[in-house]
Amino acid sequence: MQTFQAPQSLMPAAHPPLDTEAPAPRAPDLEAARAQVDALDALLRDEFDALRQQKFDSLEQMQADKVALLQSLQQTADQVAALPERPPLWDAITEALAASREAFRRNERLVTRQAEVVRNALRALQAADPGASVDLYDRLGQMHRRGGRRLYSEA
Repeated sequence: MQTFQAPQSLMPAAHPPLDTEAPAPRAPDLEAARAQVDALDALLRDEFDALRQQKFDSLEQMQADKVALLQSLQQTADQVAALPERPPLWDAITEALAASREAFRRNERLVTRQAEVVRNALRALQAADPGASVDLYDRLGQMHRRGGRRLYSEA
């Protein structure tokens, strides 16, 4: 009678000794981070153009791309924070991010203004009462009230 023996790859391996040291932090890819900052800067310029030209259909994808870039840069910042000392290239990256902060603010101001215009237009449309008298001007540019004219002396 033959006995079955499992191949070595299926047999449980001996456990390696546990390391008491914490694993070394992953080195951040600063070249990729620099490329992401440049991509973010270009994206912010494209976003501004789309806002100015009111191409709102492309803004949704731009927002998703912007969030992905910012999350990746945040992960890199966390990795750099775990290092014993900051690499010199990181200083250049943070300076570039600080410069792009103004582009963020510019786009935010434009979005805020456009939202205010839309809110005001909606408010004007909702407040319009079809039964209210409307002030009209005649051909000579004189005020003409619908529903009869009242003179100042009648008031």
